Amino acid sequence: MQTLTAYEEISEQLVNKEKSHFMIHSSTLTSTRDRIKRVTGYKQKEEVTTYLGCPLFAGRPRIIYFSDLINKVLHQITGWQVKILSYGGKAVLIKHVLQSLPIHLLSAVTPPVTVLKQIQGLITDFFWGWRNEKKKYHWSSWKNLSFPVEEGGIGVRNLTDVCRAFQYKQWWVFRSFKLSREISESKILPEV
Repeated sequence: MQTLTAYEEISEQLVNKEKSHFMIHSSTLTSTRDRIKRVTGYKQKEEVTTYLGCPLFAGRPRIIYFSDLINKVLHQITGWQVKILSYGGKAVLIKHVLQSLPIHLLSAVTPPVTVLKQIQGLITDFFWGWRNEKKKYHWSSWKNLSFPVEEGGIGVRNLTDVCRAFQYKQWWVFRSFKLSREISESKILPEV
């Protein structure tokens, strides 16, 4: 609260306590929750909220937290299914629109594998198409289609691989920052 008070004084912006809330894990003691309410004057928020397109939650990620992302992909596909598109046109839409929708979310949060499989399934069904309310036969696995064009695929990205790459990037940034901080601190301190 001292930090928020200092922020209000420096920036001359006030925190709206009516709109502010806090989130804690469900297994937190009642006495701790009551103390936070008393000290901050904020309300506790039970359900998940979204900030900059990413769900904020306490605990492990659940499938329901990412339903907005799945609905966004489904909404895009629904608009395109009525159009007659070639496989090349579908591939372009998948590469440049559908696979760019979750990029921001994947760079910040790691969704459950089920969510990634669901999105991948929607994209796969869109690519191969539907006939008389039934899925058309999939002539190749999505794993094979995910290869670069030079290697026999269509050049789409596998969302699991993208998610793993973002995890490695976060790890690398964390380790590099920690290492550079240790090096700069060792240069500041005189050797004994």
